[in-house]
Amino acid sequence: MRPTPFPTCPSDVVALSVAEFAYGLDLDRSVPIDAVCRRFLDDANRAVVWVIRFRALTAWCERTDIVAWLHAEPGQADHAREVAASFALNDDWEFDAEPFRSAVEAVVS
Repeated sequence: MRPTPFPTCPSDVVALSVAEFAYGLDLDRSVPIDAVCRRFLDDANRAVVWVIRFRALTAWCERTDIVAWLHAEPGQADHAREVAASFALNDDWEFDAEPFRSAVEAVVS
C-alpha cells in the first residue's frame, strides 16, 4: 500500500473511508492524538488527515445555525460523519457550511 501524502494544502487532504473516519467517533469529546495514531500505525500522514477532517467537522458542528439544525434533526450528526470522511475542504481547512449541509441532507434522501 502506498503511503498517504502529507497534506500541505487543503486540496491535498485525501478522502478516508467512512469506516476509517467514523468508527467510534464521538463529536462531544476530544480525541487524543495517540489514539488516532494507533488507528493508522503504518501511515502517520493518514492520522494527520483524520485529525484535519475531525477538526473541520467539529468546527462545522459548532456553528450556531448548525447546532440548531443538528438538534432539530436527530441522526444528522451520523450522516455528517459519513460526509466528512471525503468532503473537500476550503482554503481555511474547513468545510463550507451550506454545501456541506446540503451533502448531509443528500445522504438522508
